Amino acid sequence: MGKSRGEDNFNRRRLRASYFSVIISIGLVLFLLGIAGTLIHQARSLTEDLKENFTFTLFLKSSASQSQIDALQSKWAQSPEVRSMVFVSKEVAAETFTAELGEDFIQDILGVNPFSDALDMKLRSEFVSPEQLTALEARLSRESIVEDMIYDRDLVSLIHQNVGRITTIMFAIVAGLLLISMALINSSIRLSIYAKRFTIKTMQLVGATRAFIHRPFMAQGLRLGLFGAIVGSLLLALTFVIASEYLPAISHTLPWSLWAMMSGGMLLIGTLITTGSTAAAVNRYLALNTNKLYER
Repeated sequence: MGKSRGEDNFNRRRLRASYFSVIISIGLVLFLLGIAGTLIHQARSLTEDLKENFTFTLFLKSSASQSQIDALQSKWAQSPEVRSMVFVSKEVAAETFTAELGEDFIQDILGVNPFSDALDMKLRSEFVSPEQLTALEARLSRESIVEDMIYDRDLVSLIHQNVGRITTIMFAIVAGLLLISMALINSSIRLSIYAKRFTIKTMQLVGATRAFIHRPFMAQGLRLGLFGAIVGSLLLALTFVIASEYLPAISHTLPWSLWAMMSGGMLLIGTLITTGSTAAAVNRYLALNTNKLYER
């Protein structure tokens, strides 16, 4: 009797160790998925910031009156492409340039202000593309008081070309990690269910319904996914804290709302994979012939 109790305790310890290893494995895989998701979010946020800070400058004719300038600014401020418009007078432009240069070039060299009044237009990110900017340039050129306009065409082309490429690569990495995570988690779950294959078959032989047999194992799979997601979320939170401490320049791009979003995604993915793998493993042993239960 004492020997039997010792064997039971030993088996329970082995089972707990098995569950612990499964939870750690799930947590590490979900953590990697969370890191990949965070990198994708960071890349997209950086792209959005670049586009939102993109400036389209309109140089106005010297003959333009203040009322014409106000009318033009009011008209285009209502345009869906425009996020903001700021009037920069030629006097302000000259003062800014003088401050940057460190000497009064107008007074000492030129004797005349070469700048023009201008409107600095910032666009909404979804409208910053080579095609849309070309169309916008054509529309603005028809305005009677607009003399010229400039924007960084090379930067726009570079962003447009590379964003799609980077996004595709990152999503491919996430898809690969997701497949690997599914394989690893499925393998871990199957190993944990394998230890109970005789219990599953015994329940089936005594007439238990499939739903009754599945219920405790599905609850177990749900718990494993939940605890694994908690482990992954804690590791991701630690990564956020370390990154914010040692890389303060990016700390503002790592809000806790992002961590909460990634943690929710990890929880969803973890529970879906573990419950799906559990159901598949239980069905496999239910379908097996009793003699084959001894085979690995």
